Amino acid sequence: MGSVAANTRKVTKLVREAARNGAKIVVLPELCITGYLSQDGKTNWRLPDWPIEDEYVGRSPVSVAQRVPGTTTRHFCQLAKELSIYLTIPFIEVDDGSRKARYFNTVCLANPRGEIVAHYRKLELWPHAEQSWATPGDRGLQTFDTEYGRVGLAVCFDIHYVVKKYRSRHLWALLYPTAWADGDYPAEWFYHILPGQVHDDFKHHIIAANWSVDHAQKWRGFGFSEIISREGKVLSAAKSIFGSEIVYAELPVAKH
Repeated sequence: MGSVAANTRKVTKLVREAARNGAKIVVLPELCITGYLSQDGKTNWRLPDWPIEDEYVGRSPVSVAQRVPGTTTRHFCQLAKELSIYLTIPFIEVDDGSRKARYFNTVCLANPRGEIVAHYRKLELWPHAEQSWATPGDRGLQTFDTEYGRVGLAVCFDIHYVVKKYRSRHLWALLYPTAWADGDYPAEWFYHILPGQVHDDFKHHIIAANWSVDHAQKWRGFGFSEIISREGKVLSAAKSIFGSEIVYAELPVAKH
């Protein structure tokens, strides 16, 4: 949390590894460049005078938030160009173009030419953790027609409300960064509930990158990154809930 330079180095190394192994679309976890919460789940971002749950200690996001375009997007756009891949870029965004700065849970999509082709601000915030800093997105749904098929962007809690709005956009795949927090049975969500939703409602592939932790924590929800086919089949999933892992799958190219 807050270690932008270290996170950038770590993620860059993983992206390079994924590309070396043939990945053409790389999805990263929610806010992985700036961090979402501390790994122990006790420290949360907070703006002055914004409400925060009693379980959290607040920390200002001002020094870590990134602009679009800015240092973070330039670095990862250049990386996408170098590796000839599509790459999601998830971070806390600051928009200070008006009288009062606003902070968003953002994911951008870079294309193989190193251009930002989609800029999404999370529409449905998770109240428990994001009430203390995040403004609901104001850029609507975001899609882009790749040579593989049309992709859309959504972030974590969006799955409950926003993803259904993509039905009319006829997605090939949803690129889905998450930082999931759950009760005692997160596997039930990732392996059964979400695939069931894909099969029954969404009808598009989902590439879901979830956050991880370095060591066991008392809270649950980390790990379980997965790729789900449009039929609701889990094609590939993380084998460990600790440390970093890259999950791969091959998806059929959409018919045009």
